[in-house]
Parts: sequence; C-alpha cells; structure tokens
Amino acid sequence: MEDVGLTMNPPIKRGVCLQVEKEWELGGARPLCIVEWQGVYRFYYKIDLGNRTTLAFVTSTDGITWERPELGVVRFKGSTRNNLVDIGDQHPNEVCVFTDPTGPDEHRFKLVAHSQQEGGMYAMTSPDGLRFTRVPGHLLRFITDNHKNAFYDERIGKYVIYLRGWDRNRPIHPMDGSRVVMRAQTDDWFKPLAIDENAPNPWPQSKKWDGTDSEGLRRLNCELPIVLSCDDSDPPNSDLYQAAAVQYLPETYVAFPSLYYWYPWPPEGFVNDGVLDLQFAHSRDGVHWGRNFRGAYVRLDLPDGPCTKMMHMLVGMVPNGNYLSQYYVGGRRSHGEGRVKSDTKFEKKTEMGDPLVFRTEQRIDGFVSADSAYTGGVLVTKPFTLISDSLRLNIDTSASGDAYAALLDEGESEIPGFGLAEADRIQGNDTQWALSWRKSSDVSPLIGRRVRLLLRSRSAKLFAVYP
Repeated sequence: MEDVGLTMNPPIKRGVCLQVEKEWELGGARPLCIVEWQGVYRFYYKIDLGNRTTLAFVTSTDGITWERPELGVVRFKGSTRNNLVDIGDQHPNEVCVFTDPTGPDEHRFKLVAHSQQEGGMYAMTSPDGLRFTRVPGHLLRFITDNHKNAFYDERIGKYVIYLRGWDRNRPIHPMDGSRVVMRAQTDDWFKPLAIDENAPNPWPQSKKWDGTDSEGLRRLNCELPIVLSCDDSDPPNSDLYQAAAVQYLPETYVAFPSLYYWYPWPPEGFVNDGVLDLQFAHSRDGVHWGRNFRGAYVRLDLPDGPCTKMMHMLVGMVPNGNYLSQYYVGGRRSHGEGRVKSDTKFEKKTEMGDPLVFRTEQRIDGFVSADSAYTGGVLVTKPFTLISDSLRLNIDTSASGDAYAALLDEGESEIPGFGLAEADRIQGNDTQWALSWRKSSDVSPLIGRRVRLLLRSRSAKLFAVYP
C-alpha cells in the first residue's frame, strides 16, 4: 500500500429495536444471542418469573422488525399463549444458544449456561430450541460469571466456548486480577472441558456474591488459554470481557469485547464501578486475535442518549442486503453505580416500554476498509484465484473520489487486456461493483488463474474483493 491505510468503520446506531411489552417480562428480561434456524432469526433472552427462570425468543427475517411468536410451551398465569421457552428447573445467570449442524436431531440446539448456585458451567440441548434438557454434570466447576458465547466451528470440527477469566498477572486494585477472555474447545458436548490441572498461581476458593451457597469454586486464571486481554497500549485500570465472538466466514472471526474502564472503589466511589464501551477484534483461527484498531467500535452516547455509561455487544448478527445488524444492551448507569457493599448486585425495576435491545447497522463486510488518500494512493492485493466470470468490489468513492483497477499475474505484471490503460472508471458507492475493462466485465478467460488486483484510487474506501 502506498498512501493507503486500514481503517475500522464503526456501525450506525439505529436505536431501540426491542422493548418490554409483555407482563411476563416485568420480572426481568436479559437479552442474550441471535440464532438462525430454517431461514428465520431467533433472538433469545432470559426471563425471571420469580418462582422460575425461563428463556424467550422473538423472531425476524430481516433483523429489523421482531415479533413474539406464541410457542405454547410454558404456562404463565394459566395460559401458554406466550413466547416463553422451557429450561426446566435451571436458574442460570446467563446463557448462550446455538445450533449444531453436525449433531443428531434431538440435540440440534445447544446451550451453555453458568450458575454458581448450581456448581459452575453446564450444558443443555434441545431438538427445536423450545424445550431444553440439562446434560448431566458440568462443563467446568469454576466461577465463570456471565458473558459466555459458544458455537460449532466447522473449520476445526469442534465446539468453541469463549468465557471470562481473571488474570492474576495483571491486577487492578483492589482486585487481585483483571478480566480476560478465555477460550475452550471440545469435540464432545457431553463431557467436562479439558483444563490445565497444574496451572500456576490458581485463585483461592471463594464465593462471588454475598448470600450465595457457592463456596468451593474458584475463578479461572491460567487453566484455559487467554485469547483477549488488555495490554500496555490500554489504560492501566481497564480490562476486557464479553467477547461476543462470531465465526464470520470459515477463516474469519470477529469479536466485539467490552472494554471496562475502572473507577476507584470506596471511599471514593462505588464497588466494582466504571464505564464500558465496545471494541473490535479480528482473527483467522479464533485463537490468535488482533486488536489493531484501538478505541471504540461503538461509542457511548451523548448526555441525552440511552447508553451514556455502559454497553455490551450481544452474540450474533443478521445480514440483510447491503447491511448487517448487530445488537447491544446498555444504559445510563455505570457498572457498579448503586453498589454500596462488597460486590452486591444492583437491580433496577423493569417497566413497560423499557428498552431491551439496541440495534446498529454495519455495511456488509464493512468492518475494516483500505482507505486511499484524497490526493491518491495505490494498493496491490495478495494473490487469489478467480472463480467467477466477473470480479466485484465492495467500494465507496463517493463523488470526490475515483478508482481504476488492473489485474496482475503473480509476478505483478499487468495481464494483457486487464491493465490500467484499459480500465473503466470506478466512481460511486456499491457493495457489488463489477470491474470492467473497455466496457466489458467478463473475466471468464482467467477463471482458475492466480492473480493480484492493483487498485489506483483517490479518496476511496475498499472494503472487500469478491473473486
């Protein structure tokens, strides 16, 4: 690249897309994750009915408009005309649901959950995502708190779980550690996860919340690999958690962890308090992650906005034409605001009309772009194989920019008929701009050939190349 640089592109905030509307949501509704099933997207969320915990989901085909289906599964005040999902007598603090393309029909839907009162992290399965049954035993007998996400990684043929750990090598006063994202993988959903039983510097046994019967569990330190954490480029009083990781393509993973900037604890402030926004991370294998673009992927709102102090990205996204939707939760209260004694939870009364989920809109494949200078720049790609009879770009030159493309062989010489001299001008904003030379976009003579793309442009944003 010459006078071209890579830029992270924040999404556009589109406001509330789901709010409290039903009586059974008034006890507490906690949004969780997106699952696609048979062409319909399900947005799962947790419901507290007081005497029991259930899940619920809303459905959508475009990711913008969501409806509550009548599932007829769980009885609420004498009626099953609701969107409640049965998880038996379980009381998890948070769950993640996903579909398994390889599992038998009776275990097609899988769920990972955590509850200290129930002994740690465990699994559940379902044939249809409406009624879940717990898998005997535990995946992990550790305190992993909230914010797990899981999926079946078809690239490696294993289940992958991202979960919270506490790194004792990077303490943030007054805590003896800081939040990190860990990764576990397994090819057997019905067995405990493998960990390093001899990991150094383990946490002592402890309970997390006052008033719970969970003595005997420990936090995770080095028992699993740490894959996302703060470093010397981050504020010293910050940490990362809730990966919200997605296998975007077979060899492309993206994550949207929350960066938590800690405030001082009492007597200066509240217990476990601070502000959070959303960052962006990327990976080719789901193990080694880059955070090349520091700063907020989604920024906190202005003072009159709904999310001025805290936000967490939810797991999953919904593509729709030129855009994809992502979803987050947040509020005007900081992480620990209202906590006046040792790490006790603060609960807000839920009311009709309260926002549950906020939506953002991202350009399809638009997380990062190669941006040329206003005065011009040149980019040459790595070699790739042409597989179709046209070569398309996801590109935005707007009106003040333009671009011209050439195809090069692996030795970086122009291929006759596809050079800059024959190239037609690229000018506009399109996710599927067909390149052309002398008014022809036909590249079928080059199908199966390894080529490079040279793009000479000014004031342009190149998001993707589709061979």
